[in-house]
Parts: sequence; structure tokens; C-alpha cells
Amino acid sequence: MRYQPDALDLRLLNLLQGDASLSAVELAAQVNLSQSQCWRRVARLEQAGFVMQRAAVLDRHRLGFDVLVFAHVRYARGARQSLAEFEATVRSFPEVLECHMLMGDVDFLLKIIAQDVASYERFLREKLSSIPAVQEVRSSIALTTVKETGRLPLEQLESALDQPA
Repeated sequence: MRYQPDALDLRLLNLLQGDASLSAVELAAQVNLSQSQCWRRVARLEQAGFVMQRAAVLDRHRLGFDVLVFAHVRYARGARQSLAEFEATVRSFPEVLECHMLMGDVDFLLKIIAQDVASYERFLREKLSSIPAVQEVRSSIALTTVKETGRLPLEQLESALDQPA
């Protein structure tokens, strides 16, 4: 049977996604649990796969990655390269932050960072366009990021648990 988080677990997950560095003592204080109960819950959530990793969110601009590109990629239908090989190749590119397979007229959407337009062009020419299965790439450079978050709206799940069945 799969583990289903309860409202308290969701509160812990929400706190962790806001600050992954919180200790069991700090988490326990915020959800009114003992440190050991809190630690056991967090460990169970991690073991069940609800927490994929704990990571710091870095400021890409301060680190010199000023260009954010969304690349729409069409995969050549009759390509000798398998889909799995294409996906493995894309996964190996550190410039690709995200890759999503889509339905519709575009096969993949890639979120790519680069230091500047020239470095994106090099990536496009030397890496992305050199993949044999890539038929077409249409790039859009983001001018301004209005919202960027990895936070899931766990409050919605919490309120659903509070509703009578």
C-alpha cells in the first residue's frame, strides 16, 4: 500500500519546500511535534519519495547566467536515434534545466540557461542541433521572469483533507 501524507505531513513538506535547511528541531517547533516524531515523519516522507532532494535555490543572474531560453524542439519521426537516446543526450547537457515531452505540434520544450546570447548560439549549434533526431528548434528568449517557483500549492491538498467526505 502506498503511503498517503496527512495534513501534518503536508505542513512539514510545505515548510521544507520553503527552506530545506530547517532542522528537525525547527520543524517540530513549527508543527507542534516532538523532535523525534518530526524526524520520523520527514524520514518516512523522504523514503516514500515525496522529497526528491534538498537543494539551495541559486540566483542565476548573480552567477552570470543572464539568458533564459525556451527551445521548442521537433523530433524527426523517422530518426535512427531512439527517443531514449535523445532524452539521455539532452539530460547530459548541464545548460538544460528542464525538458518536457509535449503533445501537439512541438515534441519537446527545453528550458535552457546561458551566460549570454553568444553562448546560447554555441550551445544550439554545437550541442542541440547536432543531435541527429532534432528536426527543428525554435528558440524564445525570456525578457523578464514574472514568476519562478518550484513550490507546490500544498495548501490546496491540506484544505481538501479538511473537507468532510
